[in-house]
Amino acid sequence: MKLTFMGTAGARFMVAKQFLASGGLFLEEGGTRLCMDPGPGAVVQYAKRKVDASRLDGILISHRHLDHCGDVNVMIEAMTEGGFRPRGTLFCPSDALDSDPVVLQYLRGFPRELVRLEPATGYQLGEISFRTSPRHPHGAETYGFIFGDGKLGWVTDSGYYEGIAEDHRAEVLIIHTVLMDCRPELPHLCIADAERIIREVKPRLAVLTHFGMTVWRAHPWEVAEALAQRTGIEVKAARDGMTLEV
Repeated sequence: MKLTFMGTAGARFMVAKQFLASGGLFLEEGGTRLCMDPGPGAVVQYAKRKVDASRLDGILISHRHLDHCGDVNVMIEAMTEGGFRPRGTLFCPSDALDSDPVVLQYLRGFPRELVRLEPATGYQLGEISFRTSPRHPHGAETYGFIFGDGKLGWVTDSGYYEGIAEDHRAEVLIIHTVLMDCRPELPHLCIADAERIIREVKPRLAVLTHFGMTVWRAHPWEVAEALAQRTGIEVKAARDGMTLEV
């Protein structure tokens, strides 16, 4: 299992300024390729990293906010070669298709399958297996994910809730850390939340990503180093283009 960070920007200001790329994640296992949360500029990042989007087997959207799906339509076109070669599966929450949809109607026949995500449910795409977490407290229908029966956990956008660590328990844990300091009125994780999750899960490796402006200004690599010292667990800050062998 190989994970590439096509972007590490989180929230609207980091995406608008493009201090960091916002292309989401790219997961490969065996011969299966999955594009995850293709935010604005994803198609550029895939081209820049020399990943042929026409060979994607699927696209996964955690939720319909623009920093997670801004390029979903162009990635569908790229995967299916403009619809002339229907292929692949689109996984997304129902509200990405139904209420205030982000996937254009004319593109919906291009993938071979559209799958509406459900909470705590398992899915299979070629050699990639994953299951969703319970629904996250957030401003849209949102889920986290566990891949490969606990190899990789992905804590996507969410307010902190009791049980979030157990819902994403894995050997390698990816955590979206938008906020440096906790703000109860914003349904995003802060660094203190990430520390609580890391201490409870005790992964082999924790990786922080999806940085908001306050985390970026605090230097994510320094934040990760401090977390590693406090928890005794290896913690890294993702960088654009970084690849992990899970």
